[in-house]
Amino acid sequence: MARASNPRGTAAMWVRDRLDGLFTDADFADWYPADGRRGMSPAQLALVSVLQYAENLTDRQAADAVRCRLDWKYCLGLELDDPGFDFTVLSEFRGRVAEGDRADRLLALVVDRLVEAGLVKRRGRIRTDSTHVLAAVRRLNRGELVAETLRCALEDLALQGEEWLAALVTADWADRYGRPVRYDRLPRGGDALIAWVLRVGEDGMHILHAVYHDDAPPGLRELRSVQVLRQVWVQQYWHDEAGQLRWRAAKSTRDRASRRVTGQRNTGKTSADGRPDPASARVPWTMEIVTPHDPEARYSQKVTAAGQRDWIGYRDHQTETCDELGPNVIVQVLTRPAPQQDIDALDDIHHQLTRQGFQPLEHVVDGGYVTPDSIHHAALTWGIPLLGPVRDDPQAAQRPGFTKEDFHIDWDNRTLTCPNGITSPPWKPTLGDGHPRLSVLFPRKACRECEDRLKCTGNVEGKGRHILLLPEPQQKFQSQVRKDQKTSNWQRRYAIRAGCEATVSETVHAHGLRHCRYRGLAKTHVQHVLTAAGTKIV
Repeated sequence: MARASNPRGTAAMWVRDRLDGLFTDADFADWYPADGRRGMSPAQLALVSVLQYAENLTDRQAADAVRCRLDWKYCLGLELDDPGFDFTVLSEFRGRVAEGDRADRLLALVVDRLVEAGLVKRRGRIRTDSTHVLAAVRRLNRGELVAETLRCALEDLALQGEEWLAALVTADWADRYGRPVRYDRLPRGGDALIAWVLRVGEDGMHILHAVYHDDAPPGLRELRSVQVLRQVWVQQYWHDEAGQLRWRAAKSTRDRASRRVTGQRNTGKTSADGRPDPASARVPWTMEIVTPHDPEARYSQKVTAAGQRDWIGYRDHQTETCDELGPNVIVQVLTRPAPQQDIDALDDIHHQLTRQGFQPLEHVVDGGYVTPDSIHHAALTWGIPLLGPVRDDPQAAQRPGFTKEDFHIDWDNRTLTCPNGITSPPWKPTLGDGHPRLSVLFPRKACRECEDRLKCTGNVEGKGRHILLLPEPQQKFQSQVRKDQKTSNWQRRYAIRAGCEATVSETVHAHGLRHCRYRGLAKTHVQHVLTAAGTKIV
């Protein structure tokens, strides 16, 4: 009947005909207890979840498809009169998938079936790209954040210790925190708003002091909403010398790794012990909780061809095969908080690929994943050649005459020779962005007398040329790649990376990857894994 109604077949039918199914119950033996009543087949639930994301269906629609559609019954091996199951079973199954590394193991099972079918080779070229993912939350301003955080904590405390909480709150708390803050209008004007958030802050401190008191019921301080309340209050409030609660200044939106490990010039007020003034202290936005409903979602920014984009949520990294023969399928998925840059995820990508048995001949990525350090580390640690553009000298426009590549490096004598034959004193070790670097400074007298001084140093102050070198292996990688990426041969090899954009577009527009269905990093990763598996089937 399925073949009569679908002579050419469907994706669901081809899964059974060409792959002999994707999963078996033995693949999920350690997910369930060995005793008790036998439950539903986990292999069937996993296959339904993959088909659900292949067609971008809700749980109700997927359960209806199991009950009503012939091609799904054919794929699952069900009888025509099989009544199916309740849609809530799919949510329970995803909860099991979200535990530990089960989501990655589920994707690895799909890859193994495709390898057995001869559709995927573990040795070949692969490519990786990332895209931003929006969390399933509403964006809050700072006033809404503190009020909503306290309201969520009060709701959980009321469920766990209603009598204990009743002795702490007053009648006016119901007016302030009885419903979500989006239904109320916050006070207008700076002074009125500050007074309102300080009142919310005092109420929150009252709850925190009571929760952490010795006579508080056990277990309340371990509630997740209480921990979120504590962190948000640290990020948004501070106490002055008199013990008075104060509202912190606006947050800084600039943060990078180098600012956390390298001492920066402090132009603000400092206390006697050298610590920054708490009134002007900033919490890096990469660490700041922006909503109590999904504390793992973070705010981030990036620059695209359409301009600057900011969002709250996560970042999804997709790695797929890109050989000329055979289909291009996603073999590995990584979900990370939004502020984590692409290059910070590269080591985890290579670790998971190696664990899955992949030995890429070449890993093609964009400039966000590539630095001389990452090229050297990938080759040395994982044995994976990295192909991607290295950023050109950022100060080349200011020095149109000579770039760093025009200088001759003598690694044995630890000197640098300029194109006009001037040799520098031996370089000195230093740090740049928290990494080892080599500082080369040419003599002022030699640079002042040089005819090409303005083209080389880019200034008229009479200073000598200053160059920062990378350690020898990384510097050789940087010089070679900068030279190669200007050739037509390198550009032809790198052109295959553009296919990543098509894969990202398909997962976003056809399978709903851009918007989170669930909250939390673990559940969001499950969505990304099932989306990748469904995309591979299609």
